[in-house]
Amino acid sequence: MTGPEAGSEGPRIRDAASIKMRLEEEIVSLITETQEFNISTVERIEVPTALQFHRYVAANRPVIISLPPSATTIHPSEPTQRLEPTAEEKEWAWPAFTKWTNDYLTKTLGSKEITVACTPNGWADAVVDDKYFAMPCEKKMTFEQFLDGMPIRTRQRKSAGQDCEDSLSNDLADLGLNGDSQASAGAADPYQEVRYIQLQNGNLMTEYEELLDDVPAQIPFISEALGKEPDAVNFWYGDERSTTSLHKDHYENMYAVITGRKIFTLIPPTEQFCLHEKSYIAATYVDIASSSASSSPSSPSSSTLPLTAPRYKLEPMDPIIHTKWIALNPSHEPEEELFEKYPRYQMCQPFKVVVNPGEMLYLPAMWYHQVEQEPDHEGKCIAVNWWYDMGFEGDRFSNAAFMTNLLKLVDEIEGGRSEHS
Repeated sequence: MTGPEAGSEGPRIRDAASIKMRLEEEIVSLITETQEFNISTVERIEVPTALQFHRYVAANRPVIISLPPSATTIHPSEPTQRLEPTAEEKEWAWPAFTKWTNDYLTKTLGSKEITVACTPNGWADAVVDDKYFAMPCEKKMTFEQFLDGMPIRTRQRKSAGQDCEDSLSNDLADLGLNGDSQASAGAADPYQEVRYIQLQNGNLMTEYEELLDDVPAQIPFISEALGKEPDAVNFWYGDERSTTSLHKDHYENMYAVITGRKIFTLIPPTEQFCLHEKSYIAATYVDIASSSASSSPSSPSSSTLPLTAPRYKLEPMDPIIHTKWIALNPSHEPEEELFEKYPRYQMCQPFKVVVNPGEMLYLPAMWYHQVEQEPDHEGKCIAVNWWYDMGFEGDRFSNAAFMTNLLKLVDEIEGGRSEHS
């Protein structure tokens, strides 16, 4: 071995505080070197070949893929008033882009029972009070009932007149809520809940199979590049009130926006140290109004919940279960507060990207991401994503697992804390 390090040994480190500090310094060095040698933006490209796409997979880099401009405006089976669409335009002109209005979805799915994630604040699978990992209350309802609980329907009722106001009052009574107190409370959301269709593990194939012909079963260049078909295809429907908290998935993710916009905050796996991940008590939101109404069906007064009272409460799992999660909120908390509560986050260099209708985001496996959304003119944001099982060959997964175990070890070492802690 040659070089300045050959044949020499540094001073031995014997105390825990110094060991902890040295380990943190090396982790910080890894983060900064990775940042220096990688691009600082997420590229936007046209539809790639399998080989071109594979270069992003190999580099573990996200990329936004823009479909042909006409993809969101033409239907491949309908005549247009312009030149005949090209073969490529027809391939990417998914029917969903032009068909998935609220009217179409209601006609197609209206009486179909679906699973809806319900929370009091739009944060499902998120840390609450720096103590709980809060999971949503999952309710079964028809698609029509789902839409009736969305703000766009409430606004339509108000503009339609008293008959619809009476209908709203009846809906609130069915939910166990006191409509009279809503006006005095001045509540913006009379239902006191945020609904989001986010059931995963292939919900397009199960609860939404009527929509299967409107989007492709797979993305050809991805399937060819990865040598496999998607493990799951998921349907997402929400509005601006729903936010997906910072987390990672062990899937190669291709995320397509059909209508509305998605705003992603992306953080590479090498910056895990910056995120202050720790364990929280797993808990589930419980709808107090529904529980009260079902327990006292013969006593309307006792099942009526004033809108000034919280509709949901958190119930810890029994027996107690702990879940590792990330509490910091990079898009909603002021930077100064973030740095004060999570000092390591100052080293983080997140990417913020907007995905528009007709665009797809390739999100590599194990990249951390927070997702916000902006609705279209109908008050909805709809997306479909294809999950491809990540490959465990090579060293990407083992390196990520090593980093996770190393950070756990660093946190367990007693002694002084470095300037990064």
